[in-house]
Amino acid sequence: MKKLALLFACVMLFSACANTPPEVTDTPATDPVTEAPTEEVTTAVEYPVVKPLEIHKISELNTTEYPLDSAAGEENSASLVLNYRESYTLKAGNLGGVKAYYTRIKKINDSAYIMTFHNGQYGGSVYCMRSSDLMSWSTPVTVFKQGYVTVNGVRDNLKYMTPDSCVLKDGRILAVTSFRAEKAYEKEVGENGLAISFSSDNGKTWTEPQVVYRGTNWEPCVLEADNGEIYIYFSCTAPSIVEHGFDDRSSGVGLIRSLDGGKTWIPNVTESPYTPQYVMRCYVTTINGIKRYNDQMPVALQLNNGTIALAVETKTPSASGSNSFKFSISYNNDGYQQWLGMDETGPSNRKTKLFNLAGPYLSQFDSGEVLLTYHWSGTFRYRIGNCTATQFSGETTLWTDTGMWGASEKITSHSAVVTVCTEEFEAKVGRLYLNHRLNAYKLTPTLTANTAEWDASTDAAFLGSESQAQAAVRFAYDDDYIYVLGERLDNYITDKDKLFIYFHDGNTGYYSVGFSNDGIKVERKENAKASVQTLDAEALGIKFYIAVDGQVNDLLGDNDNGVVYELAFPRELLKTEDGTLAYHFRLVNSDSPNGKTTSEDSHSSAGMNNTNDWGKVTLK
Repeated sequence: MKKLALLFACVMLFSACANTPPEVTDTPATDPVTEAPTEEVTTAVEYPVVKPLEIHKISELNTTEYPLDSAAGEENSASLVLNYRESYTLKAGNLGGVKAYYTRIKKINDSAYIMTFHNGQYGGSVYCMRSSDLMSWSTPVTVFKQGYVTVNGVRDNLKYMTPDSCVLKDGRILAVTSFRAEKAYEKEVGENGLAISFSSDNGKTWTEPQVVYRGTNWEPCVLEADNGEIYIYFSCTAPSIVEHGFDDRSSGVGLIRSLDGGKTWIPNVTESPYTPQYVMRCYVTTINGIKRYNDQMPVALQLNNGTIALAVETKTPSASGSNSFKFSISYNNDGYQQWLGMDETGPSNRKTKLFNLAGPYLSQFDSGEVLLTYHWSGTFRYRIGNCTATQFSGETTLWTDTGMWGASEKITSHSAVVTVCTEEFEAKVGRLYLNHRLNAYKLTPTLTANTAEWDASTDAAFLGSESQAQAAVRFAYDDDYIYVLGERLDNYITDKDKLFIYFHDGNTGYYSVGFSNDGIKVERKENAKASVQTLDAEALGIKFYIAVDGQVNDLLGDNDNGVVYELAFPRELLKTEDGTLAYHFRLVNSDSPNGKTTSEDSHSSAGMNNTNDWGKVTLK
């Protein structure tokens, strides 16, 4: 029992380390080193150990460029998988000793990223950190520094909050923030506003703040459109406060734009009633005889097809003081030629109150899938949208211990980084990988765990959100076989580790191939109501190869590399005349011999009998 306790403690220690961020530095951090106990553990079964195996990380795969919106019509079979090894929380020490609210990450180029945030619930200063790998971050620099302002002869606190940024086509970074005079916030509308700053050195230094709008607002978003115009969208209440007072205010999405790279902005709003161009706004209720309008916390994304999708939360107050928050979205193709009036719902091309949501954020993959992230009930969630952002899938929860105000950013054709603040206002960071249709190229591998043979075919699906173990799966084919390469990275290889590959037969049933470290088990289910049958793999002509790089069941070390699985599955068992194969796969991991730390990842939420939503492979 002592030995098992030591094994379990070692596994738990690794699990904790896997989610601890590197130290704040300008250079990549090294992995933490944990001294293993000296007690010797023997392995009951001798396994063939092959060293070294070349096992690819998912970040090294999916290098093929996909045509824009090439996944149109197949978004329902796409899935996103969080990479456990690339997920962590930035503690106060990583954030310059301050709390992080409203975290946003932007990609500058393939080796440069920034994160912006502010440091107080109702504002403070705005900071920027830099990274070259999305894992280690520089010391924060101040972009907008809180200070003091005199309002009606009284000294007041000037605070900045809810920053957003955009990498412009000329290489500069434009950051925008809302500001307010803290004590005078509710009454002195003109003491609140929007300010911008620029960086020309990837976020190291920033220009002095420039005020571009005056009036009560919050949550700005900046976008440079294909037409060269720069748009700043924001939740705007200033005109309503002037007309009705702070307690009876309405909001809507205000817009100011620049036609000269951010030098000047129109409309140039500096005086009462502080009216910008309203571009999205809807009637929600009437309270005390006053019509209320809303649409707030905007985020804009120019889709692959050129349309600008503008997402918001629509807040509907009631006379009792309670509020509901729903997702709304509008679409624009004319550079926002329409100005909405104070008592007008618009634009006409919009969808309103689709589902519960707060704090939306949008990004899009080259192949077309739209990623919508948001928070709700203390959890950070996402939905996958179609390429026009007009339909969205059911929601998936990423993290449960979160606060508010998350965001996403596309990093590669198949990955996006997500970030949100925790309940303690630390910054959670993770990377999502996109699983969708794969291309299988004509290839006859030797089934010797030589992964270099597959270099011409990097299209891969990924699992690895539940534990440090993760797997990438690739497909190939020739006239006789469908080939599968499974590459498993695993620091703790055990007897209970498995990888399951499922093939739809093209009719009503499917085959299951379950890999363990020393063999396979093949099963078939004829249809949804049939029982599962165990088959003789050799008799069916199924061939496989398994190579293990590590000490199986030796859990006192953490230096195992992983396992390579290769499979040759006869094409005659599958109906692939149309050049398409439906597949599903499942990763089972156990970091202790007794199975107490078993975790399981599945390729998608589609059930085993819902094969229409399985992943698709095209035989190129």
